[in-house]
Amino acid sequence: MPMFALEAARLTPKSTKRTVIVFAEAKGRLTPAAQIVDDGLGGIIRSTLRNSRYQGGVGEIFRLTVQNYPITQVLVVGLGKGADERRDYWKSGLAIGKQLDVLGSREATIALGELGSHEEAFAAATALIEGVHMALYRFDTFRELKEHQAARFERLHIHTSTRTARMIEEETERLAALLDATDATRTAANLPPNIANPEYMAEQARKLEKLGVKVEVIDEKQMKKLGLNLILAVGENAAPEDQPRLILMHYNGGKKGEAPTAIVGKGVMYDTGGYSIKSKDGMPDMKYDMCGAAAILGTMEALARRKAAVNVIGVMACATNMIGSHMFVPDSIYKSYKGIHVEVSNTDAEGRLVLADAIAYTIDKHQPEQLVDLATLTYACIAALGGAYAGLFSTSNTLANALTRAGDDVGERLWRLPVDDFYTPPSPVADINNNGSPYAGASYGAVFLKRFADKTPWAHLDIGGVANVMKVPGGHTHLSGATGFGVRLLVNWLESIAAANLPTAKKRGRPARGTTPAAPARDPSAPKRPRGRPRKNVA
Repeated sequence: MPMFALEAARLTPKSTKRTVIVFAEAKGRLTPAAQIVDDGLGGIIRSTLRNSRYQGGVGEIFRLTVQNYPITQVLVVGLGKGADERRDYWKSGLAIGKQLDVLGSREATIALGELGSHEEAFAAATALIEGVHMALYRFDTFRELKEHQAARFERLHIHTSTRTARMIEEETERLAALLDATDATRTAANLPPNIANPEYMAEQARKLEKLGVKVEVIDEKQMKKLGLNLILAVGENAAPEDQPRLILMHYNGGKKGEAPTAIVGKGVMYDTGGYSIKSKDGMPDMKYDMCGAAAILGTMEALARRKAAVNVIGVMACATNMIGSHMFVPDSIYKSYKGIHVEVSNTDAEGRLVLADAIAYTIDKHQPEQLVDLATLTYACIAALGGAYAGLFSTSNTLANALTRAGDDVGERLWRLPVDDFYTPPSPVADINNNGSPYAGASYGAVFLKRFADKTPWAHLDIGGVANVMKVPGGHTHLSGATGFGVRLLVNWLESIAAANLPTAKKRGRPARGTTPAAPARDPSAPKRPRGRPRKNVA
């Protein structure tokens, strides 16, 4: 769905009308902006809250109707002890968007007011806008809706200071680009597998050519010639129209000749488990096993539309894991693109196979400065982190810290886990085994991939618990279906690289965020056990 119309203006006691959103902190204490609105209403909000159980807890919403004023209803949204981070406002935006959808509102005003600085207010406003939009997203392509069920919201007003309002209006086009790309990611993942196959992903990538993205699609015949045997092994049992594709998207917005950053996504369009077949309870929702690739697609669209000053190669390794006539069975051994022989003990550990060839091929052909992959790789990561964090594994502390900061900022949080060689899956008959372990399974999967990244600074994001809304602790209950996890994180990180490379450029879009330098080509001096918060530790 396209982003709603967005308007920004200066907040005054009489500037708001119809549905208005204000904020309260702990014990129901109204923020200064909320007090301005309440003054225009003769103190109705404060007097009503005083006689209620409302405490202003995080995400707690109190609704009151108003008569004889231009304002018809007020939503008081709790911030708890205060919104200290940009992500706190994003979470508030999710709660607001969900409530607006339930109410069937067409228009609303958020009374944000002035915060500590114009930059802080701008960052909070953009986070709120992102949250509202993402909560309003719907996947109704195959539903016949009655009039009262259809999406209604059309216009959002942000009332703040005059200067911040001007900053928001200048940013509207870039915000729309980011949110449209996030929607495209979610839609690609929500589509059924009989529609969203590997060739569908190639078609979506080709649409980016009009934005200046160069697209290269390697089909199954080319894979055989190139020796991309791991991707072929996983995908060749699919029907002729569902054969695997390795899709490379080249965006060159940075300096000419500068080494690109590579982002690689697992695109298993549907995962039956192959001959290590999943149970009937384990197979539903396996259409989401391509969310890593979908995030890469959305990231490339956002970068191109926002004209990010950075060189990026986006790679989608797309295959469908089916049972068929080809000998992709346990005990098989395949020679990878890198020349490493892989023993397959579990055909349901197929994601690391398609990623391994994609990573090795990207490094060999394009020598990226650094490489990040995203994958719904393991249930072990879901068991460890639930839906609150994605797992982060990396050979570079600099890269890991930059990704963590970028994710913290947008509410797509990462928790670092060990990637020691201790977790190398052994094989008595080949160089490496694709099987994991009932213990530390997420690390086993990551260490398998690390071997194919070799000396290139590398990070792996296991997004199994955050790519779609699951009934696990920490998940975002205000979202539905695919979450689009990774798009905003990667765009934030990659644009911070661009900002670091262009120190004199006017930095727009997310001024409250710190710039993050690009990771160096080597990180040999990184300590084995860096200090800091637990999620940044290396075991």
